[in-house]
Amino acid sequence: MKELKKVPPKTQTAIKGVLYNLREAHSLENSGLDYKPMEGQRKGEHYYQIQVGEWRIGIDYTKPKVVVITVLSRGNIYKHFPPK
Repeated sequence: MKELKKVPPKTQTAIKGVLYNLREAHSLENSGLDYKPMEGQRKGEHYYQIQVGEWRIGIDYTKPKVVVITVLSRGNIYKHFPPK
């Protein structure tokens, strides 16, 4: 994921840990992560953001499948996610 290369190294490690926890939990609800649904999505869409410090991981979550779409700073996540 090219966006991850723009993230500071310490945060990259934290994001990789979050993604590992998400994979091991088998669902977003059981992951224990700080997540919330994205505002502005259309009916039937399942976009969420996971907070990692000042960075956000944008995901598409349809039980049990999680697709990581982007990693953006807190200010940019609302400009570019969810996809239009």
